[in-house]
Amino acid sequence: MKAFHLALLATAVLSAPSLAQEDWRREAAAALPETGELHLQLLYEDEADGFMRLGWQRDDEGGVLRYYDRTMWASPEIYETMGASVDLETLAPIDVAIRFHQQSAILSVEAVAQDGVMTGGRSIIQPFVGEQAAPINVPVTEGMVMREAVFLLAQTLPLEAGDSISFDWFASMAGTAASVTITAVDGGRIDTLSGRHDTIRLELRGSVPENDIYVTDTDGVRQVVRIDVLGQPMRFEALPVPAED
Repeated sequence: MKAFHLALLATAVLSAPSLAQEDWRREAAAALPETGELHLQLLYEDEADGFMRLGWQRDDEGGVLRYYDRTMWASPEIYETMGASVDLETLAPIDVAIRFHQQSAILSVEAVAQDGVMTGGRSIIQPFVGEQAAPINVPVTEGMVMREAVFLLAQTLPLEAGDSISFDWFASMAGTAASVTITAVDGGRIDTLSGRHDTIRLELRGSVPENDIYVTDTDGVRQVVRIDVLGQPMRFEALPVPAED
């Protein structure tokens, strides 16, 4: 089954001396609106070929950040649905459930944190082939975050050009852990479906695939306007905000 990795952004152990190693997680989550959604157009070889909807809801009383992903890549017949939650202060994984359809095959992933370990399983079902299953048993290391939460928090990460953070994340679709780094650099002025923007580029390295995430920096309010999938002719761009009646 062809692997498909969405580009969405992140968080972890700060190397910048101006920020405490834990503070960026709490600060990024606190700055996130109570609820919202990123709606991006998927472009493949510069042609519209799908979309991504990444939405969230903060539960301040329960100390949980819940989010969902609805992504379609039309030409290879890929559609993904995801629901997950993380700790609101530490961004540590709590649980995740994924249904990933590609043509006639279905990948299902379910995992939950128990006693410091993400446990669960992955299964692939294909017509006339049957089911292939594998367990998930990944220790939740100190400072680990959930992969997908990183992308929605890109808009509130307290990083300026020259800052860098490194951390472990749980890549839920693969059911594995990895160490990644995000470095903020000047992204320059770019043109997207939503217009022309002055940006900061968040370079996500150590992931598969690696991503460049462009966020605006206008009047202190940031927005994810483009996510590039490195090594592929694919990117996601923010759609224009609908005009109010």
